[in-house]
Amino acid sequence: MPELLRVKGGLLLSMPQPNSGEAEICLRQSLEWSRRQAARAWELRTGLDLGSAARRRGQRENARALLQPVFEQFTEARRQQT
Repeated sequence: MPELLRVKGGLLLSMPQPNSGEAEICLRQSLEWSRRQAARAWELRTGLDLGSAARRRGQRENARALLQPVFEQFTEARRQQT
């Protein structure tokens, strides 16, 4: 379910006339599903898509705030930061 919602959100954003509101709803639902299922990889993929959408809207700090907690869940990220 998280991946289906993520793909739907991406498709909505890629249309000639993107429906960014509906796309964000799908992406946020994907993020919620990912967290409920403890599916960190899906959470990261969705977080990246949400972050990219925020960055395209000029909301770079929102994108960073969204991605940082997701990124920190991965042990690989903690090893690289030390």
